[in-house]
Amino acid sequence: MTKEEQIKKSFDSSSSNSSLVHLNTQEADQFIDNMVDESVILKNSRVVKMEKPQKKIAKLGIANDIFHPATSGTALDESKRIEAGANQIELVSKEIIGEVLILDDELEDNIEWANFKDHLMRMIAKKWANQLESVGLYARKTWEKNTLYDLFDWYIKLITTYWCVVDAAIWFADRHVAKDKLAKLYKSLPTKYRQYIDTMYTPNDLIIDYETLYEATMNAVDRKWAFWVPFTKAPLLRTERPVVKTGGGSTTIASWWATAAQKTVTVVAVTNFEVWDIVTLDLWWDTEFSSAIASIDTTNKVLTLIDNLPYDYDAGVTVKETTLNGSDIIITPKNNLIWWIQRDITIEPERLARLRGTLFVITMRTDFQIEEPQSAWILTNLLVRD
Repeated sequence: MTKEEQIKKSFDSSSSNSSLVHLNTQEADQFIDNMVDESVILKNSRVVKMEKPQKKIAKLGIANDIFHPATSGTALDESKRIEAGANQIELVSKEIIGEVLILDDELEDNIEWANFKDHLMRMIAKKWANQLESVGLYARKTWEKNTLYDLFDWYIKLITTYWCVVDAAIWFADRHVAKDKLAKLYKSLPTKYRQYIDTMYTPNDLIIDYETLYEATMNAVDRKWAFWVPFTKAPLLRTERPVVKTGGGSTTIASWWATAAQKTVTVVAVTNFEVWDIVTLDLWWDTEFSSAIASIDTTNKVLTLIDNLPYDYDAGVTVKETTLNGSDIIITPKNNLIWWIQRDITIEPERLARLRGTLFVITMRTDFQIEEPQSAWILTNLLVRD
C-alpha cells in the first residue's frame, strides 16, 4: 500500500462521500496530548480539555487566604469567605482553522497499518503545536481578524496588561542577561507568590549568554537556575522584538488615518528618521507593527515603508525608531498559564500530487488564560550578545 493510499484509508469515511473526519473523544485527547508533548510551554501549562465551547474551572488558589481566626459560636464573616464565583475562571473558546503540509518523504517507510495512522497524527500535531505555542505567546486581540494572532490575548499581553514588567532597557546600564537583572525580576514578585514560582521560560540564546558569562569567572553562580528557579529553554520565545532606540526618531501619526494595505504613513514630524531605519507603530499595544523606512518625504512628512500596513492606524498612534533585537524571560508558576481546547476537532486531507504531499486542514476551538497575572512577571528588552 502506498503512502497516498494509507493516508486515504486513514481518513476514509464510510458514512459519507467526504474525507472530513471528526475525531472521537479518545482520538481528540490523544491528538491534544501529542501537541502538548511537542511544545515546551504548553507541556508545562494547565491544559483543560473541554466538551463545549464554554466552561468554568476552579482556580488552583495560588496564595489565597483560606483560614482565619475563629471565635466560638460565631460564623465566619461573609467578607472573608471565598466566593465560588470569584474562585472560578470562565473559559470561552474561539474557533480556529489551519493547514499542515506533510510531505511523503516525512512519513517513514514500512510502518504497519496500526502504527501508520498514529505516526501520521503525531506528525500533524507536531507541526500544529509550534504555531499554537507561538500564538499563545504573541497573539494580541484586535478588532481586525487578519491572522490567528489577532484573535487571542497572548500570555505576554496578559502579563504586561497588569504592568508585571521589568524593562532591562530602562533599569540597567546594559541589556545583557545577568544575575542582577534576574534579582530585580524575582524581587518584583509579591512575596506571597514566590514560593510557587517554579520556572523561568528563557530563549536558548539567553541561556547560552548566562552560562558563558559566569563560567569565565570565579563566582559561584549556578548556571542552570537563579534564586531557586530553574531556566526552562523556550525556543519559540523571540529574540527580535522591537526596542526603542536611544536618540532615535519619535513621532505620532498625523490627523488622518494610515490605511491598511498601504505603505505610507503621514506623521507629525520626521526629525531623526532616516531611510532604512526600523520604525514600530503602536509599540507595546495591540496593533504593534515594525518595518523599515524605504523613503522619506520631508515636505509632506510622509514615511514610506517597505511593508504594507496590516491595520488601519488612527491619528495619535506612536511611531518610534526601534531596533529588532529584544528578548524576554517569563517567570511564573507553570500551571499559572492555562491553555484550553475543545475536543471537537476535525481534520480533512487534500492531496497535492505535484508536491508529493498532503495538506491537512484542521479546525478546533481554543483559547489562552492566566489564572493569577500578578504571579507571572516578564523581564523584557534583553539583548543577546554578539
